[in-house]
Amino acid sequence: MNNVRREKYARVLLEVGVNLQKGQILLLQTSTEALELAREITKQAFQMGAKDVIVHIDDPQIEHLRALYCDVETLREVPEWKKESLDYYLRQDCVQMGVRASHPTLNNDVPTEKLLAQNYSNNEVRNVVRKHIHAGTLKWTGTVHPSLDWAKALYPELSDEDAYLKLDDELCAMMRVDDESDPVENWKEHCANMAKVSSKLNEYNFKSLHITSELGTDITMDLVKDHIWTSAADMGSSKVNEPYVANMPTEEIFTDPDYRSVNGIAYASFPLMMSGKLVTDFSITFKDGMAVDCNASNNVECLRDALFREDSTRRLGEVALVSKKSPIKQMGHVFYNGLIDENAACHLAFGTSFPSNIKGGASMSKEELLAHGVNVAPSHHDFMVGTLETKIVGTTYDGEEIVIMEHGDFVI
Repeated sequence: MNNVRREKYARVLLEVGVNLQKGQILLLQTSTEALELAREITKQAFQMGAKDVIVHIDDPQIEHLRALYCDVETLREVPEWKKESLDYYLRQDCVQMGVRASHPTLNNDVPTEKLLAQNYSNNEVRNVVRKHIHAGTLKWTGTVHPSLDWAKALYPELSDEDAYLKLDDELCAMMRVDDESDPVENWKEHCANMAKVSSKLNEYNFKSLHITSELGTDITMDLVKDHIWTSAADMGSSKVNEPYVANMPTEEIFTDPDYRSVNGIAYASFPLMMSGKLVTDFSITFKDGMAVDCNASNNVECLRDALFREDSTRRLGEVALVSKKSPIKQMGHVFYNGLIDENAACHLAFGTSFPSNIKGGASMSKEELLAHGVNVAPSHHDFMVGTLETKIVGTTYDGEEIVIMEHGDFVI
């Protein structure tokens, strides 16, 4: 990433992503590959008037060594100091940003049992952030940064340098960052276009959806009553009334299904990295709202561990629509990164829902959310189901059937 792009990358994350305001604290969670970008983000944040910038840095290689040499019990421990450190800042006037790279092959030599334990610990720490997100008190965003082993996994035919540069170019493109244009203006245009679709979906006020594809996906679900379809343009912290864009890049428009109503089978259209292992060719079967079975050609134990952890994780928490015209989809390959791949195809998520996707949800108790059909769970896992032939039909409360997507693209 050259200096011009790095400066623009940092600017769009601060101005559009977390929408940093003067006097706020920035909590930046990043990894060693992104140190130059982290320094640029820190500099610009202070120049914008940040009260402070707190940076938490992880090293993937060190975490890999921990996974190799620590025992399962140690890896599963949840360090209270990590949770307390996050919560200390998030209780203040703070915004949170994550900048991470992927490492698709880094943990191939680590036993699955150890990776599952490490993932459990990391997820419990992440739940501190989720608590503030669901309460509507936090502006946050997550983004990606290239790493050499990620680039080599994606483009093995290229030299190390060319592979890294290609990945860097693609990440900048999906972030709408280039050498000439203003990325903030690019994002304003993108958000406006997405808002047109989310507004139209909200006008229909669908009771239910039926999703099918040529892979065999055939699944129905009610949507929670008073649901809200949300896009990048619609994100906003309900308690502080400041807009932000969670996850950059983003091409999705999403809402909450009623977790009690899901029936059918969903076939994954993309492989999925789970607990450091690649789960491929998998499907999940639902009956009366609960996942009752799953299959995969590889690493099914990682899928089962996440899916069947408890009753709440067996339920759906999100349905998201993404056109096959997504610029990420147009790049023509899987990235083995959940944040990116979920913006290349329609997807579902098992686990927790977003209270902000139901009117008044941020002020509801756990019991009230559950009574409305909004899932409350300790984790959230997106998996892609969208294909070039995906069809989605919505049914209104009057019984009218409306084709929302056909051949993988919006038709409303």
